[in-house]
Amino acid sequence: MWPSIPAFRPFGNIACPAAGKCELPNCIFSHDAPKPQVIHTTPTQNHVALNGEPERKRIKLSEDAKVSPEPVVPVEAAPAPAPAPVFVGSILSKDKTSLPHKETSITSPASTKLVSAAPTTLPQSATRPVSPPPITAAKKAAPKPDAPVALLPKKLAKDPVSFTRRLTLLKALHSYMKPQNDRIAKAVKPEIRALYLTPNQLNKLAVDEEEKLALDNPSVYENILKQRLVKLKAMTPEAWVKERREAVAKEKGETPKKPAPKRVDTGLTPKEEIVFLSMLTCPQDGLDNHGYVTKLPTEEDLKEARLAQTSAAFWEECDRCATRFQVFPERREADGALTTGGECRHHWGRRVFAKKVKGTAPEPTRLSCCNEPVGSPGCVMHETHVFKISDSKRLSLVMPFVETPENDEATPHTAVCFDCEMGYTTHGLELMRLTVVSWPSHRPVLDVLVRPIGHILDVNTRFSGITADQFINAKPYDPENPKPVRKDLRIVESPHQARDLFLSHITRSTPVLGHALENDLNTIRLIHPTIIDTVLLFPTRQGLPYRHGLRNLAKWHLNEEIQQGGAAGHDSYEDARTTGELVRFKIKEKWNTMKADGWTIGEDAVLPPVPLGTPPSDVPTTSSVPTATMASLQAKPAEKRKMDIIEHGGDEPPAKRQA
Repeated sequence: MWPSIPAFRPFGNIACPAAGKCELPNCIFSHDAPKPQVIHTTPTQNHVALNGEPERKRIKLSEDAKVSPEPVVPVEAAPAPAPAPVFVGSILSKDKTSLPHKETSITSPASTKLVSAAPTTLPQSATRPVSPPPITAAKKAAPKPDAPVALLPKKLAKDPVSFTRRLTLLKALHSYMKPQNDRIAKAVKPEIRALYLTPNQLNKLAVDEEEKLALDNPSVYENILKQRLVKLKAMTPEAWVKERREAVAKEKGETPKKPAPKRVDTGLTPKEEIVFLSMLTCPQDGLDNHGYVTKLPTEEDLKEARLAQTSAAFWEECDRCATRFQVFPERREADGALTTGGECRHHWGRRVFAKKVKGTAPEPTRLSCCNEPVGSPGCVMHETHVFKISDSKRLSLVMPFVETPENDEATPHTAVCFDCEMGYTTHGLELMRLTVVSWPSHRPVLDVLVRPIGHILDVNTRFSGITADQFINAKPYDPENPKPVRKDLRIVESPHQARDLFLSHITRSTPVLGHALENDLNTIRLIHPTIIDTVLLFPTRQGLPYRHGLRNLAKWHLNEEIQQGGAAGHDSYEDARTTGELVRFKIKEKWNTMKADGWTIGEDAVLPPVPLGTPPSDVPTTSSVPTATMASLQAKPAEKRKMDIIEHGGDEPPAKRQA
């Protein structure tokens, strides 16, 4: 800052707005620094008067002179540092005797705050009319709905083909759409005629569709657009009307009504399908390398896990944002805290890898929740951190594992699909809903909410589909009326009770079907020897631990759209039913191939091909043939058809099959 010149300071009595950051050589404002003010502390210290005037020169006084001491201004003590943020709330009390199924939060006496009731009327200043926000430049530049649209391709950062080629294909696309649109104008029903597009609207539809194809499929743009032309040429009027209705519903924000899912036709009876499941059962060998628990932890393992947990003082890593925080499973005595570390800011979406385009710089990997690049600040805030336990030894400390016992009361020749929904508690990720359906009929067998062992930190609605209100207001499970009602789920008091209910319907030989079964079995702490996992039936090219999601498998093989609830979460019954249909789809594929090779299905076994001249007494069955021999029998006809061995996971991944 340059010193200002008094002769050229018309505003010399006004302090410069830039203060010490002023860079003008001759500023017209004042730059006279105010004199510091010092608060009196003791009479012997050098100080400046509070009014800003210089202190008078001190006069030496004699010893007998009486001097009145100067007033001392007390200095306010610095405020105490704020306590570290802790989480003391939970949607559910562990003491259910005080307020069963109704308590929404738990707070310690130290953290209780009085909240005044909201005023019934607003002050006058708050009710005056507010000016509308100014019109932004983007809104001014937005075209009107009826603005003319030229039949020209939109400009892109990088054209997939030349502009001339794009224009030719766009005109071809428009010419194939026009006959379909003209037929609507001649329809008898007025609701169909209402779908007719004006010439300008038809131009916009063609331009938008061509642009979308160019952006989504730059490397195969021309092939995809030609396929669209072929589809339009062979399209029936009914199919065009269906497309238009879906487009109108999407513009209005309406959710189109999903058609009822079609069942897979395997060509087998339900009993034969259950018999065929023996060909898809996953062997237990090697599953422990991929998260499955196949053996009960020993006492030494549990002692070691307990010692490690005590030494770590319950410090955990957040499953969402990887922050280190401390957990108190039974609350901290000092303040009733459940967790420390404050709020959790995180991304709930998965990573989306950008498509590689030759000749262009690679785009950053983004997140599906907010489309921001990986490493950006989280887009969701939660009041506490959460964690998950994957080690079987630590899981056993919370709830011991058990092996499926023999059950003479279980219905023979049956199979079940089951799915678990989990929420976060002070003991990690715990069971909060258990759904079991019969297979292949998909009849509900058991569907209950489960009260976890630890204090609830988050019901995890986005993925579990369970809301806090639904969980709090659930009625107790009634053993006299066990029929599940999906709209009014009952609640059991512990995961132990839920597991006992599940075990009452199965035995060791009952096939249990599911997707990523290791998660569900570990959540319920169960070791079951007869499992069929769709992750293993539909492997990826890379093999485990990479796997296909249930939603993608349903779309590829069943042409179904599931898990469309968004923030409302998943439906465990829908997931269990879809898993069962995927198993039936695999049975259809395998049976069609094996039947052509001479395999047959008996009363309780799948019989391999019988060579000519073999006596009936020497015909092998699945119950008498060892696993290795059965694998070799299955591999022989596969040599000419490249059929995968069932023990190694089934057929090729969908991406390869579609290619």
